[in-house]
Amino acid sequence: MSKLLTVIVASLLAAGPADGHLLQGARAFRAGRYAEALVEFKVAEKLGAGPDARAYAAAALVKLDRPEEAVELFGPKPASDPVLEFYRALACYQARLFTCADRALEGAMGRFGRRVEEEARALRAQIKRTLSAEIQPEAVDWYLRHGEEALQAGQPVLGLLYAAEARALGGRRKDCHRCADADALQTKAKAAAGAGEAPR
Repeated sequence: MSKLLTVIVASLLAAGPADGHLLQGARAFRAGRYAEALVEFKVAEKLGAGPDARAYAAAALVKLDRPEEAVELFGPKPASDPVLEFYRALACYQARLFTCADRALEGAMGRFGRRVEEEARALRAQIKRTLSAEIQPEAVDWYLRHGEEALQAGQPVLGLLYAAEARALGGRRKDCHRCADADALQTKAKAAAGAGEAPR
């Protein structure tokens, strides 16, 4: 998405050692060289480019079909820019974090450009269809298992979001299947992530 280059260039208001890497990363991203863009954005972050460099790296991970890593890099809070929030929603969607993706898109609707807005609406319609099916206990179990695995792998944000998805889906069932387990996992993941609030 060429909008990412515009977002990055607009953010380069003050010259610094990280700026060149951000710009090279943006150019590589625009050219479809996502692995190269990822490296440049990570170098920029290490050189003090700020939290947006991390989000740009996460967007590159989405393009590289590595959504779980992207979710972890984006973190539990909304991205600062609507284009980056769209990528955060894509990462959530690709990681099967459907309620996370829908909340991200809902919060950014009206701030996207026309083409991205259309893509966001289509994705929200797909999420609605997915979530309209009856929630099976096995689905909730899957999210809890993946949340525990993410925590064990040192990915607390991903674990937190899987736990939140398990809670949201379990809560749609009359028996609130394993809601207490999901709540406990969220508490554990929040402590590991250092987050004091529920994911969005």
